[in-house]
Amino acid sequence: MTEADDARKRILEKAEQFFLTHGYSRVTMDDLATELRMSKKTLYRHFSSKEELGEATILASFARIGEELRAILEDERLDFGERLEGFVRTLAGRYARSATVLRDFQRDAPTLWQKLLELRREAVQARFGAFLAAGVKAGALRADVEPRLVVRMMLTLVDQLLRPDVLAELEMTAEQAYPRMLGVILDGIRTKQERHTPPARKPRGTRT
Repeated sequence: MTEADDARKRILEKAEQFFLTHGYSRVTMDDLATELRMSKKTLYRHFSSKEELGEATILASFARIGEELRAILEDERLDFGERLEGFVRTLAGRYARSATVLRDFQRDAPTLWQKLLELRREAVQARFGAFLAAGVKAGALRADVEPRLVVRMMLTLVDQLLRPDVLAELEMTAEQAYPRMLGVILDGIRTKQERHTPPARKPRGTRT
């Protein structure tokens, strides 16, 4: 890694940390330069504007979470249920940690918000499509379901529900909404053996 690469990495890490903690709107390039003990001239040499830096942090974040999801999906030590749990926990946790900055993007940085939506749609198509394929292969999801239709349903729900304004209206967090939303879709396409059934009650008078 070159010195320039190292400096760029440091800037991205600090910017993402600040955006997640304080929100995008409250962070200035002056704040970042001071925290990094770097001149503004050096900072602007790597990123010409705060918006460019914001887009770079979005790209880096999506790349990182994509690798996390890929690792979960490809972990053959896990059965489908465990992969599902890891998949949901990873995504819901990420949305929860990003609540403040997502709200700022939607309200104050429309270009960045649209970029985020674009990347999120691409991620849903790629990662959720792979997730469906893994479920069918494992025998956990019905093979007769059209994957493109299910992915399109998921895209619609993500676009319409996982938005700061909608979550606020529903009085729900992403950690609450995402598992329920995913459950609504997956419950309809699980194979019978994968559907949860309550344990049978023992007849009265039966000793254990």
